Amino acid sequence: MPILKRVNFLFGIHNHQPVGNFGFVIEDAYEKSYKPFIEILEKHPNVKMAIHFTGWLLDELTKRYPDYIKRVRMLVKNGQLEIFTGGFYEPILPVIPENDRIDQIKKLSKRVEELFGVKPRGMWLAERVWEPQIAKEIALSNVEYVVVDDSHFKNAGHYEDELTGYYMTEEEGYTVKVFPISKDLRYLIPFEDVEKTITFLKSMATSNGKNALVMFDDGEKFGVWPGTYDQVYTKGWLDEFFTALESNSEWLNMISFSEYVDNYSAIGRTYLPISSYSEMMEWALPTRARANFENLIETLKKENKYEPVEMFLKGGIWRTFLSKYTESNLMHKKMLYIHDLIQKENIKDQKILDEYWMGQCNDPYWHGVFGGLYLPHLRAAVYEHLIKAEMMIDPANKIEIERFDYDKDGFDEIIMKNRKIEIVIDPDYGGRVLEIDLRDKGYNLINSLTRRYEVYHEFISKAITRDQLDKIGKAKTIHDVVLTREEGLQQYLHTDWYERFSFIDHFFGDSATLKGYLSSTYPEQGDFVNQPYEIVDKAKLIRHGHIWIGTDWLPIDIEKEFSLKSNVLELSYRIKNNSDRNVPLWFGSEITCNLMSGDGGDRYFDWGEKNPGSYTGEFEAQNVKVISEYEKVHVEVETDEPVKYWMYPIYTVSYSEGGFEKVYQGTSLTPMWKFMLSSNDTKEIKLRLKV
Repeated sequence: MPILKRVNFLFGIHNHQPVGNFGFVIEDAYEKSYKPFIEILEKHPNVKMAIHFTGWLLDELTKRYPDYIKRVRMLVKNGQLEIFTGGFYEPILPVIPENDRIDQIKKLSKRVEELFGVKPRGMWLAERVWEPQIAKEIALSNVEYVVVDDSHFKNAGHYEDELTGYYMTEEEGYTVKVFPISKDLRYLIPFEDVEKTITFLKSMATSNGKNALVMFDDGEKFGVWPGTYDQVYTKGWLDEFFTALESNSEWLNMISFSEYVDNYSAIGRTYLPISSYSEMMEWALPTRARANFENLIETLKKENKYEPVEMFLKGGIWRTFLSKYTESNLMHKKMLYIHDLIQKENIKDQKILDEYWMGQCNDPYWHGVFGGLYLPHLRAAVYEHLIKAEMMIDPANKIEIERFDYDKDGFDEIIMKNRKIEIVIDPDYGGRVLEIDLRDKGYNLINSLTRRYEVYHEFISKAITRDQLDKIGKAKTIHDVVLTREEGLQQYLHTDWYERFSFIDHFFGDSATLKGYLSSTYPEQGDFVNQPYEIVDKAKLIRHGHIWIGTDWLPIDIEKEFSLKSNVLELSYRIKNNSDRNVPLWFGSEITCNLMSGDGGDRYFDWGEKNPGSYTGEFEAQNVKVISEYEKVHVEVETDEPVKYWMYPIYTVSYSEGGFEKVYQGTSLTPMWKFMLSSNDTKEIKLRLKV
């Protein structure tokens, strides 16, 4: 009689919404994914699996849907569900301070025990971003095992047939068990026919029955991802899948992670390299490198050479996002700045710590096939919580000025703050201002994003709409289909040659137009926009630069001095002509203001005429009000005399799980001065922001 071969299947889902996400998004995910998934699971009592909720989402679900939490608790009590822990606010664990890693994990473990009556033994690692040093903090957080991707193991030299269980790893002698998630199963479930998954699982069955295959992925792919609700629930894929698991129980063992660990030993010891899932490592690469890497993979696949060498191909690392996107780095370094304040003041207040930890939520710090960094409301949430934490630690009742390398680029920045306003000045790049915090509002007025070329822009012409996808009649993984939310987005594909911040010093020529300025194709006459200024005094900068007048390259100095007075930020310019001739100048100081919506009726610019942030045009004014009634933001841009302004919206075209979309990233507002400057003469200009 032949020996029956068996295999263990460890299944789990990870449910997450980023801090600050819209309520309607949570409601949509609940109705399309979280609730129906549990309803189907309840009908299949022999299916065992794991589930992970990030802490912020768990609190939202508890508040909005208490009956849902009770149902999950009952499944846990019955032994059908195993709850995983993780960082409470879903941080990228390796890039936050060590003590925060432990404290965030312990906070979620405590919440899980309060809600579900069990201590979690396993852990979900945000975006599966692994660096060897975090094994110690995971172990110190009382976690026994963690799930990562099979790509982590392959990059460490393990072959596919070696990834049939868990391994031990350690850091400084602190051990943790690591399970590999099967990429094959991630792409099969729930996109392909159920039978294909069953066939794949059966192919891994052995006579000793020890082999384990892991599928642990986003819960939102079961109903929220494009086309999946119809596939998973309307057409009954999930019910069919669970039925197939139960009907094949003779050889297919549905087992929890804790049961597997308790009954089977580790395959061996391993040391995993810095890694994440393979797609993330492609997204993290700098744009040119990413394009070449993806072309290489495509070429190898066409030549049927990819699979044998896949384990030796590795993209970037997650931290590259911090160098790829200045905006990501600035949020990260503000977080570290506040961490230093917490350590310095020995802060133990849980309200402060929670505000600070919420600012570590990973989503706005990176961008791949999800909106992430490109979604201004997620960046705004990070700034809101970090600003609030800082305000509680350091209210700055008097003006404070610090000078140090804030963004860790090797050059000093200047931080100025009082109780109302905080700014970060970057002398090395045009003397620009990186951040304008309205401290009592928890609002960074700039919070914009540079319009960059992204590799996926090459595919915008091939994108299809959601309606067209529905007509295809089959769900596809978001890695395999190119969608667009609207047509005609090519007209918004502009690439900036300088980064989007404030008080950027421009010199325009006679041929400059608003259209060229908007598209970042105008001729810049000076060398001040992205070149270094010297620090002369506390908050006084100077650059000895030049401008083009015809074919002449003439020396010009700009001195700019920032000052704070209660609710007023003032910038004083002194522009000096160092040439031996009279020079006609057209100068502008560009300010970026993000009101979070370009067309909201309660968000507008008012210079005697109200217009939304999407307005494009020129006008003359001495005072421009910048209003967001929803956030209670009221800022006035003021000059000593009426001047001409150029104004236009900043739109990016990005790709997310919903397809290509146009996103409002703020409004460019540039007051301008035209004047003749005699040899060795100086022009003084004052510009004020009142909050």
